Amino acid sequence: MVHQPSNPPYFDGLLHRLAIGEARTAAAFSRHVHWGYWHEPPQATCTPEEYGEAAELLSRVLCDVAGIGDGMRVVDVGCGFGGTIASLNERLGEMLLIGVNIDPRQLQRASDMVRPCGINSLKWVEADAAQIPLADASCDVALALESVFHFDRPRFFAEVGRLLAPGGNLTLSDFVPSERAAEYLDAIDFSADEAVRWSYGQIDLACSLSRYRELAKANNLELTQAIDITENTLPTYDFLYSSTKDWPESREVELFSRATRLLEKASRKGMLGYQVLRFDRL
Repeated sequence: MVHQPSNPPYFDGLLHRLAIGEARTAAAFSRHVHWGYWHEPPQATCTPEEYGEAAELLSRVLCDVAGIGDGMRVVDVGCGFGGTIASLNERLGEMLLIGVNIDPRQLQRASDMVRPCGINSLKWVEADAAQIPLADASCDVALALESVFHFDRPRFFAEVGRLLAPGGNLTLSDFVPSERAAEYLDAIDFSADEAVRWSYGQIDLACSLSRYRELAKANNLELTQAIDITENTLPTYDFLYSSTKDWPESREVELFSRATRLLEKASRKGMLGYQVLRFDRL
């Protein structure tokens, strides 16, 4: 089983570079810590500033699929530095916005950087993704932007099924394997690879669309949208490789680059598709 873990060593370095004000890191990752989205991928320049904008755009894509509007109660599970909460807070009103993360360092950064706009209400909750201390039916939308592969998915889906009010939805992004690739990935423990473990921690990339449908059905949810945006995210890889050029430790560069190439290769070959999935509460 995969549970929401403590962060991999890569994340320690990222937090350190942000703390010392390293300019390239701040431009790219001060708000979001996930892949980017480009409307025109061939035109991507992959500067840190552009990457920060692309990460913001991916967050907005997810929120648009979720249909988030004024007055909603939204919980972002695995909220990172609170970038998606910040984006919603700036654009919408009368919101209850809750960021959940197991890492208190990320929550502290989010709390320091994001202040409620207007009469919006913000909360930051330190919790495991499968044990969120919120009341039943207390949320209209649950988000999991590029975090669900760290979770115990059956327990997470059960928790979301409990939290969502009737008519609510869970919207997430994930690296979703083809049905054939899922069978192959079942036999692989990516986290056993030192490079993957150092760069991305404990991950499960074997949840295909058919498996997601089974999880949804077991928890009073229905998969209603599955949007493959792989092509729009591919410039992420070029930026991530270039982002290591100032790292002082060559071993860390080697580990991160090797792990990231595994994801890139699987994505370009069609084994993994970066997808946005919406599950509606029945």
